Amino acid sequence: MAFDLTDTERAALIALGAGEVPSIARRAAIILLSSDGQGAPAIARQVGLSVSTVYHWRHEWSQRRMDIFHQAASPAAEDAEALPGVGAPRLPLQLRETVGMLPDDSMAEAGRKALHFHFERMLFHEPVARLGADIEGVHDMRVATRRMRSAFRLFGPFFDPQAIRPLLRGLRRTAAALGEVRDLDVFREKAERFASKNSGADLSPLFTTWQADYGAARAALIEALDALRFARFVERLHGFVTTPGAGALPLQRGDGIQAYQVRHVAPRLIYEHYERVRAYEALLDSAPIATLHALRIDFKRLRYALEFFEEVLGPEVRLVIREIKTMQDHLGDLNDTSVAAQVLSDFITAQHNAHSGVPHFLRPDISGVLAYADFQVAEQQRLLDSFPEAWASFNREEVRRSLALAVSVL
Repeated sequence: MAFDLTDTERAALIALGAGEVPSIARRAAIILLSSDGQGAPAIARQVGLSVSTVYHWRHEWSQRRMDIFHQAASPAAEDAEALPGVGAPRLPLQLRETVGMLPDDSMAEAGRKALHFHFERMLFHEPVARLGADIEGVHDMRVATRRMRSAFRLFGPFFDPQAIRPLLRGLRRTAAALGEVRDLDVFREKAERFASKNSGADLSPLFTTWQADYGAARAALIEALDALRFARFVERLHGFVTTPGAGALPLQRGDGIQAYQVRHVAPRLIYEHYERVRAYEALLDSAPIATLHALRIDFKRLRYALEFFEEVLGPEVRLVIREIKTMQDHLGDLNDTSVAAQVLSDFITAQHNAHSGVPHFLRPDISGVLAYADFQVAEQQRLLDSFPEAWASFNREEVRRSLALAVSVL
């Protein structure tokens, strides 16, 4: 979110930033840094406030401009736990910097730690997701739900299925509501980027249709977050992640040998995910988009597995995670072109059907939308053409060796 400031506003903000009232100076810095195009996480680090507080004051600026300085905020107002106009997270949060996993943790308790870490982040980002002032709020909350679903998939065999089944249902419902909004956010953001680089391309008919869908999706999201069912799901999941032993399957008794510690189980799980990714190699010649989308999902699961265990792996894992993220981004962009092409095709068809009997010169001008559809087709082909090179980079010896070294410390 970048703001356009007038010369007068910029001069006033610089003066306020040099003033003696810390809360006012930080607020001015947030707006000035935002006007320079910096993201909320980077700004938060520079001004010493939470990301949610940065989101809050950026939203307030978009609504009130210089009026946000007419009274100083209380200390609580600039704390992540008490955000005016946004609301505090529904539970007190610790927000640890790391999962806290140990090699001799049982897999059940390691999974609980991973779930707890991302559960708190889901709740932390909820106020910003509700506000809708910054699309990253919905994105970050959705990522947290996805990581928890992956954690349940990875650590689930060490829990009683009946204990985790209702938690998975709640996560799926939450992720679905967030996903509707996030998908539209991504579609709009990329369309706006195209329009900004192609001044002659008028996408306003598309944005008008999008806005109606977006309003409905946001209303559905707020309804889902306000529902008693969501509150009960949060309460139940909170109890699960904060109660050691809850839902964990008992260890086998007798003389049977059972692998249950992280150091014993994690290598197998990591290499099972890696094996699944590498197995696509036999399918990639002229692979359809659907196959490449499935590969993206398996890359994501491999990455999440490595990140869950990152604290107990060797430092070489960081290179592997970076390479996986590069592949995820490439395949994600490819999938976005496929989705956008379908959305645009549906829009163009609907426009044609709605105005089939109208003289051509009286029909809405959708030439900009047609140009954007052509761009998506060309972008998809570019990503397909460059995929073999990206795949070869991921499969190079350095990455394979780094994975082996990272796992070998266990």
